Amino acid sequence: MNNSKDQAGTALLILFALTGISLFLAYLLIQLSGILLFGMIFLIFILISIFIYVYFIAMSNIFTNNLRKTLESIGSDMNISKKTFFNPHFDEFRTLNQLAKYYDETFKKASQIHVDAELKLKELERINVFKNHTLDTLLKVNQLFLELQDSKEYYSMILSSAIDVIENASKGSILQYNPSIDRYEFQTCIGYDFDELKKVTMSLEETFLFMNSHGNYDEPIIIKNVREYDSNSLNMDSNEHLDKAGGLDIEEALSSPIIIDGQIFAMINIDSVVENAFDEIDKQLLQFFATQVSIALRNKYLVDETVNMSRYDKLTGALNRNYFEKILSKQSELSLENMESYALVLCDINYLKIINDTFGHSAGDAILKEFSELVHKSIRDTDSLSRIGGDEFVILLRNISYEKAEEKMALIFNRINTSVFIHNGQELPISFSYGIASSPDDSMIYDVLLKIADIKMYKFKESYKENHPDKMSFVQNF
Repeated sequence: MNNSKDQAGTALLILFALTGISLFLAYLLIQLSGILLFGMIFLIFILISIFIYVYFIAMSNIFTNNLRKTLESIGSDMNISKKTFFNPHFDEFRTLNQLAKYYDETFKKASQIHVDAELKLKELERINVFKNHTLDTLLKVNQLFLELQDSKEYYSMILSSAIDVIENASKGSILQYNPSIDRYEFQTCIGYDFDELKKVTMSLEETFLFMNSHGNYDEPIIIKNVREYDSNSLNMDSNEHLDKAGGLDIEEALSSPIIIDGQIFAMINIDSVVENAFDEIDKQLLQFFATQVSIALRNKYLVDETVNMSRYDKLTGALNRNYFEKILSKQSELSLENMESYALVLCDINYLKIINDTFGHSAGDAILKEFSELVHKSIRDTDSLSRIGGDEFVILLRNISYEKAEEKMALIFNRINTSVFIHNGQELPISFSYGIASSPDDSMIYDVLLKIADIKMYKFKESYKENHPDKMSFVQNF
């Protein structure tokens, strides 16, 4: 700023000096030649030249100051120090070429900063779109949870949503851990033959995640050379099924764990036929997605547990009495509307008290569980089994006549009565007595049907004990 003031002062001095000289020369010319017109023209020329010079100096100073202030403002907005823009300082510029060159370089730097900012903005927009899509998906999935839909349906929705929003993704699959076989099984897929894919099971050590995460299973990983990986880690049969399913026709995969209570409950695999399809942003997006899904699934299983406690007997897995009576009420309404027949079968486990007293309640509990499992295997999906008391069960056989119900129960009785049950190395008898009541033939009222079945069941029990004294003596003589 001081330099600008010095330059303005110098310009004024020069202006006064030139003005004096011009006036003096004009006076001499007028006196010597007497040509007044020439002197006036010359004087005007000199004054115009002086004005142009002063104007140029003033505009140059204004331009320099404005440029400095503009760049200082840009630097302040972007948290860039003055040294970034002013090195060397503007006062060191000697020519307009130097100033123009420096301004061009500074403009390029500012342009690059702008481009980087736009890229970051696009990434943020992409993340926001993905998060909004994820939330929409979770709302739909939670609705399916509340409706108690099959897990295949909500797994398919989860997978489809992930593929839709991750760039370059075209295929995918979800595996879930099955504790009964200690392996991961495919639950759903997109872009593959599921009939072939579900024939493949994997241990944790055989999965994409384990082979490529180097012990860090909490984050998604990108797998390249998928075909080579499968050939080296899976057996020949699994590779053959994967090949038939189309699982080897991909270039790159993105795999993320779905973790519940610290355990890898499931894995979501997003695949692409394009090389270098996925980047770090895709990993972050899938990790966010998997985290939200794991929360939703955990909540779902908490709901399932609550529902199971309200509907099922904890020991045997049979329906509890309250829930069974709700089912039976609906069945009675249906029977009233279209006269659809059904049968109630009351069952009582034989010798359970003696077994409890002799071998302990753990043996009695084991027999109750075994009975429930055997009955479930013997009835249709449309039928129901409920535990209504300590050793009492009731079976609802839908859309069946009394005669057919008798035939079915005779088969179930013979199957269970001839089965061998071993508890702690000891073979124990497992048998039951039963009585059948049919609606609408016997009655259409639940309590009446249950009473009729109860009477028939006790007659059956007495007959059974008389005809099978060997069963009783075995337990008493142990």
